[in-house]
Amino acid sequence: MSDNTVRELALLACLNDVHSLKKREYVERFSDPTALHTFYTDIFETGAHAIGADPDLPVPILEKAADIRARGLLDFYIDIIRGYRQKGIRLLPAYDPDYPKKLLDLDDPPFMIYWKGNGKNLSKPAVAIVGTRNISPESIEKISEIVELFVSLGYVIVSGLARGTDAHAHKAALDCGGETIAVLPGDLTNIVPKENEELSQRIVTSGSLVSEVTNLAKMHKGRYVERNRITSGLSDAVIVIETGESGGSIRQAEIARKQGKPLYSIKPDPANTGATAGHTALISMSATSVQSPQDFLRYFAKQQNPVSRMTTLADFS
Repeated sequence: MSDNTVRELALLACLNDVHSLKKREYVERFSDPTALHTFYTDIFETGAHAIGADPDLPVPILEKAADIRARGLLDFYIDIIRGYRQKGIRLLPAYDPDYPKKLLDLDDPPFMIYWKGNGKNLSKPAVAIVGTRNISPESIEKISEIVELFVSLGYVIVSGLARGTDAHAHKAALDCGGETIAVLPGDLTNIVPKENEELSQRIVTSGSLVSEVTNLAKMHKGRYVERNRITSGLSDAVIVIETGESGGSIRQAEIARKQGKPLYSIKPDPANTGATAGHTALISMSATSVQSPQDFLRYFAKQQNPVSRMTTLADFS
């Protein structure tokens, strides 16, 4: 990667850390590297006035470029990109062939994503499995059954590497030889929660870690909600294992419905009143109620080009 390319990607990374700029029409302006090169050259090499550099570009993009130049932010992002490369983290701008085209269907796609892993599974058939951090033992068993079913059908398992449901979904996928994608709310060099650091290292051996921000983007509660659109955006459906009637899983379900993704809710034990309330809330959002993992076979068929399955110790037992 040439120094000029690094600098151009650093400019795109600056824009990418501002969520309000992530609009489909803005991202489409940089759908090829030539457009990014021209924009960078106009702002940082010819010395053109940012606002007048390209009258066809949206004013918010031009104003941010002027701010980047005035505050000397580019060098910070150049250092980040070089550090990412040393750690095996790859940058996928929207014009990269490996950038998942599913994300370009979003109203607010990222200009680029950051990816680390051992398989190009970002564009494969996938289902998101989400739910509460305080998951019940019964739901943990259901996760294993559901994940094993979908891996056998050729689907990648997507989740968010949080405690509880997310971690169990990732582990179940790895344990049965499947592939999994963890979509992080922060940057890839700062795994949250720390207790899932080891799990993240397992994931990169056969799956992917994904983020849309650098460590210069401030973490806040809204980042978790922003991350949700990527989780469901990479998926063909969203399955809620267990949730209360409010919280992150409900927000994820709302985003999935807005994106037009099929939404499923696992029917809980009636004795679990909190989960029952969450299930009722999801049904009111037009989620499909699922009694047992085998019920999914009515809605999902085996993929013609299934995800390659890794051999596990269970195969020799």
